[in-house]
Amino acid sequence: MGDNSTGNLVIVAKNYTENGEKVRWNSAGETALQSGKRINIHGKQDGVSFHKNDPVQLNAGTTIKVLKVEGPKSVVNGNTYEFKATSFSEQVPDNQLRLVSWAFSFDGGKTITPFKTGTTRVEKGIAYKSITVDGNTIDKEVNVYAFFRKPDTKVVATTKIIYLPLVVDVYRTPGLNEDGTDIANDMAFGKGVAKRPVYTKGEVDAYKNSYVNDGFDAQKDAKFANAASGSTYSAIYNQQQILDTGYLMQLSNASSNDDDLFLDFRIMVETMARGDLNDNIKAMINKFRKNEGGVYENAKLTAAAQANPSTQRFCTGIEDEMAERIKKAGGELITMEDKKVYAGTESSYKTSHPYGHPSYPYSRDYNLVKGLTIAVNDVWSYKVTLLSFKQTGDTYKARYEVQLWDHFGLDLPDMEKFYSWGAGFRAWFLLQHLRGYKPFLTKMQFTKEFSGNINEGAQERKNKR
Repeated sequence: MGDNSTGNLVIVAKNYTENGEKVRWNSAGETALQSGKRINIHGKQDGVSFHKNDPVQLNAGTTIKVLKVEGPKSVVNGNTYEFKATSFSEQVPDNQLRLVSWAFSFDGGKTITPFKTGTTRVEKGIAYKSITVDGNTIDKEVNVYAFFRKPDTKVVATTKIIYLPLVVDVYRTPGLNEDGTDIANDMAFGKGVAKRPVYTKGEVDAYKNSYVNDGFDAQKDAKFANAASGSTYSAIYNQQQILDTGYLMQLSNASSNDDDLFLDFRIMVETMARGDLNDNIKAMINKFRKNEGGVYENAKLTAAAQANPSTQRFCTGIEDEMAERIKKAGGELITMEDKKVYAGTESSYKTSHPYGHPSYPYSRDYNLVKGLTIAVNDVWSYKVTLLSFKQTGDTYKARYEVQLWDHFGLDLPDMEKFYSWGAGFRAWFLLQHLRGYKPFLTKMQFTKEFSGNINEGAQERKNKR
């Protein structure tokens, strides 16, 4: 814990005038007035009076006690906050309130540590202390004490410590299906021999827990990105199901080897990705052909996704949601965290998350020819994390991270749509589900900042746009 004390005020001027209905100078030390000629003090009514303000003598006979200490309900670790002593056993002049001492404890009062400096400021019968919180992830609360002689464990302000980064919203888990119970259909691969379930319940539960708390670990979670060494096939469709999608699928499978199928795949993407994203989709196909699984990231793909109107709308909605939580909590972050992973249908999700999630369908924002449709199309899962939060008065600035995840693979419902008419899509599907090539996770990650007022929630922000 750190103390923040006031600094020095120095005014240098040829002429200096103060006008006010009431002007008061408070000084804990010496106050000097110096003039090269004359000091004039004029007072009306009662004139000018001088009083000797003797400080409280902290001796054995001192009986003054602090009766109440107040502070915020929660504090963000590393930020600075004001605590205050607001009630005393007897009336105490402001200048004497500067003798209020302060202490803190992270263990519920078992170990109380005095601050090296005292009261930061005094105003209208209240002693204030500016404190910079410096806890660790083990410390869940901080107790702050104000006192004249020694701390009273019953006179304390207890505050919850919030540590950043802090998870704000999680939609699905990358690599898992809608319900979060097994492999996602478009992440499965094999040679037409179906197996269910692919993952055990214990594996899935452990993965979901570690993902929301610690993020995706490329080594520990390799299995869920089809990157585990020595991994076997994870097919969920048998050969008959695949070939029953139509005559064209049967023809492509019977007349094409792997090289032919990859050629059809590459020819198709030439018309569906231009510029930077043309190079990106070629890199994705190369990774697919290497049959290595894992996580794919590309700076140009991330930049295109971040700049897309759908992503921008999503970020605006997330910022409104965070502002609403801050407003409801009275300017604090006690209700900001939400680690519950949404698992379920798209329609149910939109009911509870009106801001939706980013998607880049062919019919919108020229995604088809730009290359976002073939590379991503519809974001499968996301995770939003608050990284920093600084408050000054009623205003604040926040920085957050967005992780967007998708699967570079196809499932049977894709083939039941118009995709089956395209030789490139049939090639992709056959390579994955009958030739055993591994799909992989696509990750797009970026950070954004926004500012707000603790009194303005989602609706107030919308009214300003």
